[in-house]
Amino acid sequence: MASQGSAWYVDFFRSDYLNVYGHMFTEERAEKESAFVASALGLKAGASVLDLCCGQGRHSIQLAKRGLRVTSLDLNAEYLELAKQAAATAKVEIETVAADMRELPSEDKFDAIVNMYSSFGYLESEAEDLKVLESAAKALKAGGQLLLDMLNREWAIDNYIQNDWHTGADGTLYVERRDLDLATSRMHVHFIVVDSKGGRRESIGHNIRLYTLTEMTRLLERVGIRVTSVVGGFDSEDYGIVTRRMIIVGRKI
Repeated sequence: MASQGSAWYVDFFRSDYLNVYGHMFTEERAEKESAFVASALGLKAGASVLDLCCGQGRHSIQLAKRGLRVTSLDLNAEYLELAKQAAATAKVEIETVAADMRELPSEDKFDAIVNMYSSFGYLESEAEDLKVLESAAKALKAGGQLLLDMLNREWAIDNYIQNDWHTGADGTLYVERRDLDLATSRMHVHFIVVDSKGGRRESIGHNIRLYTLTEMTRLLERVGIRVTSVVGGFDSEDYGIVTRRMIIVGRKI
């Protein structure tokens, strides 16, 4: 469970996140998603890119392989160490920064900022989420681009399943419960973890605000970023209710 006084995104990302979702994070997937990012943003070798909420650096490494100058930022220092190790193994260079996503330590620095795999909407209120966009806008160069890879709220409602489960490679059972609050538009996903010996514990899971395209367009406009395109996935499919993802690209005005 969460430590007293800590937010879910501090506790859940200590260990449970990779245990629960790590099986999905293949190199092939990261390469495909990063190729889409580079194409969608028209990034050329030498462009400066911030991987915002980089986790263990799976997209950072792939972007660096394309000759981009990558800064990998995350709140979790252990993930940044994993990113450094992955970069060394891949023989590429990345800069790692431990910081809160609301307080990016740069201004007018980046040609692009990418925020992958539903890493926006973590914070406690829309006002706090807006601070992330304000900070990103300041960190972008004039004309720089922001890419947000988000879960499509419309799809999440249309495909809502409250209970689910899967088994990890080591035999651990993850029982998942999703609670969707339509009044606040927040999805709370928490887990019961049962190890191969029958030991049982609860994980705080994650609690994310799901935004509509209308809401995101307005928030981005408030910080001086104009939406230039929206697609529904990494195959550039048209965005709609049936698409699981909502990938927004905006440009700093």
